[in-house]
Amino acid sequence: MTELLSERAARAAMVEVGRRLYARGLVNGGEGNLSCRLGPRRLLCTPTGVNKGFLTEDMLVVTDFGGEPQSLRAPSSELLLHLACYEERSDCLAVVHAHPPHAVALTLCGEDLVPCMPEAITALGDVPTARYATPGTAKVADAARPHLREAECVLLERHGALAMGMGLRALFDACDKMEMLEGVARVQLLASLKRPVAPLSEMERRILAEQRRVARERLAKPPRPWERDR
Repeated sequence: MTELLSERAARAAMVEVGRRLYARGLVNGGEGNLSCRLGPRRLLCTPTGVNKGFLTEDMLVVTDFGGEPQSLRAPSSELLLHLACYEERSDCLAVVHAHPPHAVALTLCGEDLVPCMPEAITALGDVPTARYATPGTAKVADAARPHLREAECVLLERHGALAMGMGLRALFDACDKMEMLEGVARVQLLASLKRPVAPLSEMERRILAEQRRVARERLAKPPRPWERDR
């Protein structure tokens, strides 16, 4: 597994990522939730019902992999969705669940995210859509789980999206993917006002997929001394 951030650094990163998601309109009110690995059996996550744009480090909750908190604060009601990501993907070090409006709009229209832009392939890879399930229940994790081994981002029908983060900057990696997902969805919806959106050619998608593979391998390498958390 890639080297993990210290708990101190992880708390600071989670507060910053929450601020970015709120500033970019990807979460509103108490929407969304964040988590990251602290060790083999420990997670740091956001508490339930708190605006992610106004987090402080002391608000964040440490849990075990059974979802049991190690403080008086209750973790996010969607923690089971996060746990499913970690269970299915040993390379997943962080999870961001947000409600990007254009991406949610695609699911309301019954549309999938189309690989119509280079960024949609190199940054996101395949983005499937998980069927609707009642928020805050185990059914959300059950709906997403079949997609998690192959995809790093998943649209959740009527309920936002999740992005998995890898590498030393895992929380920021997941945040960047969520922002890119929303950007691609916005362009797709705008273009669809004029005509149906066509994907890139199969040959071009293969070229871009190879670029993505190389980039992901680079991300998986151990951090250089100056990239380590201190």
